[in-house]
Amino acid sequence: MSDSGDLSFHALLFQWSAQASAIAFEMVVPAVIGIGLDRLCGTVVLFAILGVILGMTLGFWQLLKFAQGEPVSGVDKPSETKDNDSPNESLAAQK
Repeated sequence: MSDSGDLSFHALLFQWSAQASAIAFEMVVPAVIGIGLDRLCGTVVLFAILGVILGMTLGFWQLLKFAQGEPVSGVDKPSETKDNDSPNESLAAQK
């Protein structure tokens, strides 16, 4: 079985990977939508360029928030307990 140290490491790893995935999707999805709109409307690269600009802007904005320690949109920070409280005492205090 894993102890709470392993659990917190895995939770932190999951949080970082979720934030990295959110940033990557925010950069890629607008460009893909732009390519689809270009094909639908018959334009050459108009919407693709707008999608890339929008995606890069959103991605860098979220990357700055992530670097400042703020959670990326859609990803919550795990709740923190005090160092002297055990998880059981924290749960008892919430009831």
